[in-house]
This record gives sequence, C-alpha cells and structure tokens, in this order.
Amino acid sequence: MTTTTVDESTSVEESTPPATAASRRAWLAVLSVAVGSFTLVTNEFLPVGLLSDVAADLHVSEGTAGTMITAPGIIAAISALALPVLLQRVNRRAALLSLSLTFVIADVLAGLAPNYSAMLGARALLGIGIGGFWAIAVGVGTRLVPEQLGPRATALIFGGISIGTVVGVPAGPLLGHQFGWRAAFYIVAGLGLIPVILQALFLPRLPVTKAVTLRSLGVLLKSGRARVTLVMTFLTITAQFAAYTFVAPFLQQQTGARPTLISTLLLVFSAAGILGNFAAASALTKALRPTVLAVLALLAVSQLLMPLFGTWTAGAFPVLALWGLAYGAVPVALQTWLFHADAEAANENGSGMFVATFQTSIAIGSLLGAVTVDASGTRTAMFAGAALATAALALTAVAAQKAGIQTTTDTDGA
Repeated sequence: MTTTTVDESTSVEESTPPATAASRRAWLAVLSVAVGSFTLVTNEFLPVGLLSDVAADLHVSEGTAGTMITAPGIIAAISALALPVLLQRVNRRAALLSLSLTFVIADVLAGLAPNYSAMLGARALLGIGIGGFWAIAVGVGTRLVPEQLGPRATALIFGGISIGTVVGVPAGPLLGHQFGWRAAFYIVAGLGLIPVILQALFLPRLPVTKAVTLRSLGVLLKSGRARVTLVMTFLTITAQFAAYTFVAPFLQQQTGARPTLISTLLLVFSAAGILGNFAAASALTKALRPTVLAVLALLAVSQLLMPLFGTWTAGAFPVLALWGLAYGAVPVALQTWLFHADAEAANENGSGMFVATFQTSIAIGSLLGAVTVDASGTRTAMFAGAALATAALALTAVAAQKAGIQTTTDTDGA
C-alpha cells in the first residue's frame, strides 16, 4: 500500500491549475518540463555522433567509446527506481530543477575529461539526472493543467523525449565537426540551462501527493499485460541501440561518408524521427494495435536494409529516413501501449519501472553493439538490431491477440 504525503506549507492555489482551462503560465510550465526532457535525451545520445573523435582523442577503441551510452543507461535505470523513493517527500519543482542542473554539470565535466575514466564518471552523473528526471516528469504534466487536458500535457512531455532521441545523434557530428567534440559538450551544456531557467520561472510548487515506496514500485509487475509490455520495450530498445549507437562509424567505414555528409544523413534521420513522433501520437489515438505493430515492423525492416543498401550514399538516405520515421514513433508508441495495458503505469510507480526498463535496454543494446562491432564490424551490429526488432514485433503481435489489447485507445478493454 502506498501512503499519502501532503506539504501543508503549500496552498492549494499554488499547485492546482484552474478547473476550467489551462492558463498560459500552466502551458509554459508544461513546456519547461518538455524542454527538460528534450535536453536530457539529447545529452544522452550526443556521444553517438562523436564516437570516432572521442575514441581517437582519448585513445580507446570505438567499441569501448560506445560505453559512453552504456554507462548513463545503467545508472539511469537505477536512478529511475531509487530517486522517486529517496525524494518521496521533496517538492517536485525542487527535484526537477536539481536534476536539470545535473545535465549541465555532467556536460561540462565531459568536455573537460582528461581521460576516458573521467569521461565515464561524467556520463554516470548524467545518468543519475536522466533516470530521476524522466521518472518524475511523466507524472507532472497531469498536475499542471486541468484533468481533461492532462493527456495533451503528458504527450507534450513525451514528445520532448521522442524528439531528443533523434536530435541528439546528428547534433554530435554537426557540432563536433565545426567546433570539436569538447565544444559540442559545452554547447549542449549551455542548451541545458534553458529548461533550468524556464522551470525556475514557470513551474509551481508541486508537493508530493502519493509517496513512492520500494514496495509500490513492484505493483506494475503484478500485471501480466504490463510484464509483457516491459519485455516488448526491452527487446525494441535493445534492438535500436545495438545498431544505432554505431550508425556514425557505419556511415564512415561502410558508406565512406565524410563528417559533413554524416551530419546531413543524421539530420535526415532526425527530421524523419520528429515526423514519426507526431504522426504516431495522432495515429495511436485511432488505432493503437495496428500503429504499434507498424512502427515495430518499420524498425526491423529499416535496420535490416541498412547493411544491405546503406553502404552507398544513394541508399543510405532513404534507409535512414525510414529508420528515423520508425524510431521517432517508438517511445510514444511503447508508453501509450503500456498505459493502456495497465492504469498503474500512469503514475510515478509505473513510469519509474518503464524508465528503468528503457534505460537498461539502452545500456545492454549499446554494450551488445560494442561487443559485436569489436568482434565483427558495424554491419553485423545492424543485423543484430534487426533480429531483435523482429523478435519484439513477433512478441507484440502474439501478446496483443492473447491479452485482448484493443485496436483503439478509447475502449475500456485496452
């Protein structure tokens, strides 16, 4: 059983939005959280586009450099479960502000890193912020606006996460080529100050209304539908990052692309990903099951096509566009599926478990890709990702039929 904790020093007016319509300030508060979610994910994936430069400068292999994605993923998974419990009595405004600041500090430390050990330390600090921020931010949107506008606010925050996952990678080579990889971290640190300022200006005090305990974190695992969805998430995200972590080295080695062309190709991925995010958000409300299955199918096909047709420029452009379209839709598709599989997923208990699974998958995927790349090269990493994405698709198709997941999201049986 969970307990209820109320900060009596905070008035109802400070933490409750108007009952009729959301004010401009309320939406600015939602935007501040969405920008925070965007910058945290951009930070997490920035090194993907800088792997070769960092590896050369810090004298490690590209496979080893891939652990810049693994380290924050592991720490974020732990943080997503631990911080909501450790901060269960801390006002959510103060918690989000503190966690947002860790992104800035971690980036500065990464830019200053004299060796690879120091780099991993900086990335581990980033992981603490990522897990805690994401787990808490998911439940904040519904508290900032009237109840009927809660789904829209939550979608905006999720949109920041989805867009960040596809913008972070092209930002790396684009900034790194122009200014150097260390400057790329400093620039993104400056970007991280924006949500800190916005949250300080617009986020109201948000006292904890339902404390998260260690026991409550396991509530979601009691649901068979939720457990299957977490396995779906694990396979899908592991598939993505087994391949995606090494997309820049693949383009350099297999496609023969120079840094400027790599930046352009990854911008295509990014633009398609943004389109995929918003297209999926709309489609999911009308056809949940077909949309999720289509997203996973596109992910598997695009990863399979990459080592087959992405080895020359003319083929790399459409394949990366297809891949970006698919992955841009993945975070919002998986989150929507989970929330309709079990209502417990909509609070901090459920979101912490989802974030932990997501981040663990990033860590394992990037580590699997690193081992594969060092053993067999970047082409094999793409095939490995495609195989895992196909497994996720198969599991989803079977689970949807057996569990009775409805086609649309507006049915009670979903």
